[in-house]
Amino acid sequence: MQIEIGPVSRASALAWFDYGTRAIAELRAAHAGTVPASALERFESLIAAWRDCAATTDAATPFHWITDEPPERVEFLMKALYTAGLEIERGADAGIMTLRPGAADEFHIVMVQQVLATLARQDRSNAEFVESLRNEWLIARPD
Repeated sequence: MQIEIGPVSRASALAWFDYGTRAIAELRAAHAGTVPASALERFESLIAAWRDCAATTDAATPFHWITDEPPERVEFLMKALYTAGLEIERGADAGIMTLRPGAADEFHIVMVQQVLATLARQDRSNAEFVESLRNEWLIARPD
């Protein structure tokens, strides 16, 4: 399935890439184990691809990225992103992790909502997954 993120503010995207890199390091350091290592590795490769995409366009141009991914992988990564967020919130409460900065919010919201909307249109099983996730994850709700 084709996944599209953006257009979204380049500044917000770059802030999210920096935050995501830090969050991955903090999740690994915490050894929490709630986010699979394979998901963290895939997040790292996505951030690298997004940085490359941002570097190849004019600085005044909004960030926009398109790729193809199997729906099963998208479900796995979106669930892992949600789980990572919960783990980071717990870690921030304990003083060992950093919450997402406000500058990264626009990218985060656009990414989550666009990816889930695309996934929901794939088939009934994907739509049910998205509905379930939206019931748990406030930022995933389209309203």
